[in-house]
Amino acid sequence: MEIFYHKDADNAYQTIRTEIDATREQVFNYIGTTEGIRQWFPQLSFRQDGNNHQLLFDLGDGEYEEMDVLLHEAPERLRFTWDIGEVDMQLKSSGYYTELVFEEKLPYAFGPVAQDFTGWQFQVENIKHIAETGEPQPSEDHDFKAAEDKVAEALEQAGNGEEG
Repeated sequence: MEIFYHKDADNAYQTIRTEIDATREQVFNYIGTTEGIRQWFPQLSFRQDGNNHQLLFDLGDGEYEEMDVLLHEAPERLRFTWDIGEVDMQLKSSGYYTELVFEEKLPYAFGPVAQDFTGWQFQVENIKHIAETGEPQPSEDHDFKAAEDKVAEALEQAGNGEEG
């Protein structure tokens, strides 16, 4: 898994690239359907009402954060709003593997950027793990605090408009 960061005056950006030993269709099923996405991110689900396609984040108290699905092109791409930011996932066939390119843009106004980037790094690993094994990766096995500190340091060092 390769991770790159850059930032500008208003936003921080994260790009994650990983190869998954599964077909594009199999991987897209995990990211582009409610049945698939709930296996690795149980709080998320899709809702379509006419032309309005949304991703719902269950806040656990009967409330939902609604995010707009901006692009849903099976089996190649999924893009959606993420709070005030945006997430884009592209799948490319690469020989026997599928390359997942995950890109996130978060405005600094979002707040805990490093924490969110860390969470998505775990989830990208989780997508790879579930696509290859059929089982989600246990979150207890991941040191989120150490990873978040590493992300915060990398973001601090990342230059404006440069990958770091």
